[in-house]
Amino acid sequence: MALLQEFYTERDEREKQFEDLKSKAEDEFDNSSKPLSMDLFTESWQDSQFWYKDETAMVLAEQLLDGVTEDSRIAVVSAPSVYIQLRNLLVSRLLYGGGGEKGEIGN
Repeated sequence: MALLQEFYTERDEREKQFEDLKSKAEDEFDNSSKPLSMDLFTESWQDSQFWYKDETAMVLAEQLLDGVTEDSRIAVVSAPSVYIQLRNLLVSRLLYGGGGEKGEIGN
């Protein structure tokens, strides 16, 4: 029974860490250019998650942005590695507009 309680405690701590991270990320997204990394996430055997190598996740993130407009909405579900690359790519494009200068999203 103690092992089960320890599992639940660890799970609850990770969920709180994630919620804190999510809240912080939402608060700082517009002002941050620091890239996120997969070190912030842990794989959960209970969740249906898809983990990709950085290169694959970047290709998927770029495909998600292909043809996107300011009215577009993108949801990344169960793919933390793709979310990280997409977020970093968006920050880079928002800051540098794809051409090395601050600006709008650019290709």
